[in-house]
Amino acid sequence: MLGYFYIILGVIIVAIESIIPGLYFPAIGIALIVYGILLILFPNPIFDVISAILAGVITAIILYYFVYSVKVNVKVGVEGYVGKRGRAVEDFKEGYGRVEIENQTWLAKSEDEIKKGDKIEVIGYEGVHLIVKKVTK
Repeated sequence: MLGYFYIILGVIIVAIESIIPGLYFPAIGIALIVYGILLILFPNPIFDVISAILAGVITAIILYYFVYSVKVNVKVGVEGYVGKRGRAVEDFKEGYGRVEIENQTWLAKSEDEIKKGDKIEVIGYEGVHLIVKKVTK
């Protein structure tokens, strides 16, 4: 009966991870699911500690091969926009304005004179502001 509890708890934790991503909860959730399955397969209390250790090892293997071995350089927030192109949604005043990139509006700054509708490219970021330049082509 305790095995089912761990499986349900593990599924809930993995579901939370799918809503609030960060790759911190999957290890716990997967370990609880594996531990629950092992408790159902081997209900003898002697195997509790062995099952817990085995669940940890299996979880480490699963995470290594399916999560952490994916060599994708994930960039979130402003750093993910460096090199992307978009357009100005307003005239820049005193070097600041708003731009749209991939259907998202961001505050940006530039040394170039940028007017509404001009094409821009993100060349960096400073805090939550994108640093952009006007694209002439």
